Amino acid sequence: MKTGIFTMKRVLAFTIAVVASMTMLAGGTQPVMTAQNASAESQAIKNNKKKISSAKDKISELEQKQADLDKQINSTKDDISKEEENQKAIQEQIETVQETILTLEDSITDLETEIADLEEAIAKSEIKIKNKRTEIENGVVDFKQRLRAMYVAGNSSYTDILIGSTDFYDMLMKIELVKRVADHDNTMIDGLVELKGEYESQEAELEANKTELETNKATLEEQKAYHTEQKKKLDDLYAKSQAVIDQLEEDKAAYEANKEQINKEQEDFEAQLQKLYKEQEQIKKKEEEERKKKEEEERKRREEEERKQQQQQQNNNGNSSSSNANGNTSNSGQSSTNNGDYNYTDKSQFTWPVPGYYHISYGVGWRWGAYHKGIDIWSPGIRGAKICAAAEGTVILVSNTCTHDYGKNGSCGCGGGYGNYCIIDHGNGYWTLYGHSQYMSVTQGQHVNKGDVLGIVGSTGYSTGDHLHFEVRLNGVAQNPSNYV
Repeated sequence: MKTGIFTMKRVLAFTIAVVASMTMLAGGTQPVMTAQNASAESQAIKNNKKKISSAKDKISELEQKQADLDKQINSTKDDISKEEENQKAIQEQIETVQETILTLEDSITDLETEIADLEEAIAKSEIKIKNKRTEIENGVVDFKQRLRAMYVAGNSSYTDILIGSTDFYDMLMKIELVKRVADHDNTMIDGLVELKGEYESQEAELEANKTELETNKATLEEQKAYHTEQKKKLDDLYAKSQAVIDQLEEDKAAYEANKEQINKEQEDFEAQLQKLYKEQEQIKKKEEEERKKKEEEERKRREEEERKQQQQQQNNNGNSSSSNANGNTSNSGQSSTNNGDYNYTDKSQFTWPVPGYYHISYGVGWRWGAYHKGIDIWSPGIRGAKICAAAEGTVILVSNTCTHDYGKNGSCGCGGGYGNYCIIDHGNGYWTLYGHSQYMSVTQGQHVNKGDVLGIVGSTGYSTGDHLHFEVRLNGVAQNPSNYV
């Protein structure tokens, strides 16, 4: 009887321990965030990422458009006839850069929002992970307490419980109890495994968010730097556009103020050139006639010598006489510059006349009612640069009388507006003219080779600043030098 009572006490103690452990587990977990809230936050982050991705695509398109416009601006800036086209391209580029800046600002704002969202999500994830870890730790503690309660009750295993039964009824009760304890254990272990999986998943998500956060912070810094760069580019475009407009207006005003004098000087100069051209044609015609006359005289002299030699041979029974040979020499100038050093490739028989300086500030075409017959070559630091012969030829005209070597808004009246200049005859009807030099170092009648130094760049004559005015003429008619150099 006492044994049965003792056994019932042990069962009761075991039952109480199980119930207590189940009760402890039942109150051990509390949700940190509802699924609805988590889904809403996740969707907000996705929407923001979509906006950032869209902004990146737009920025890429705008960058490509800027590259195309830069190419167009570079291709038109050296041609005065395309100045209007160039200004339109610059204006379009200004609008494109402005749009890029606005898109960057939106993208930066979105990135900053995403960074803030990620930082908030990371903070919440850290709390969730901490709570999840606490749940797991509490579950393990509760499980240990249940096992301890069973041990205190005197049952170290389910087998001990069954073997210790006093009768069939007692066994059935214990089997049911074991079944319920086993179900509870399975549920408890499955719960702990599930908690562990959630914990690991949340940890992985946390690390991914931290990595994305660092990437976004780096992207944000890059975009801020690019934003600063774009603002500088915009300022440069504004300055460039305004500078060109101001220069054109200033040059136009100066031209209008001196229009009559300039036109008269140009007409007089053109008349002198046409006269010079005719004189050169007469000289060439006379030289050609003299050359033919000398060739004829030489031919007759040789025939006479041959006749005399034949007669002498007949008189001297085959004795022969000696003959003479003549040769020509020419002096060649020493070239001191080389366009090849600047990766410049000649287009034709002519080479670029100011090696190292390749910007054309004004080209051939009508300007304010007057026709500009050449190209104006200008680049920063061009003053004092060497002017070189575009091709081999003979210097037919040199003017070195102008002392007004500075930028001016009117003509000083020297050299027909060209100041100090020279003209080279290259043969076959081609001439080249080099104007506004500080001084020309060649003399009339001098033979020059391609690349020989003719003088140095200055601002004599009607010149608003240091540059070389370069012309190519064919049979007295001005050509577009850009087709030749």
